[in-house]
Amino acid sequence: MKYIIKFEQGSLEQSYKLAEIDLINGIDSVFEILDEEFINKVASRFNDMRTDFIETYKKHN
Repeated sequence: MKYIIKFEQGSLEQSYKLAEIDLINGIDSVFEILDEEFINKVASRFNDMRTDFIETYKKHN
């Protein structure tokens, strides 16, 4: 069994899969992982993803 953590921002999506066996405290471990530092990195990655997509889109249009 896996926990799937999914973040969406507009048309972009990030997904992370965690095996239940790797989490000592079950669902509580998932929430421990989702700290402020991680959330900030996810937000930053969305910015990078959007920039990459816009640059690629402009090249082909």
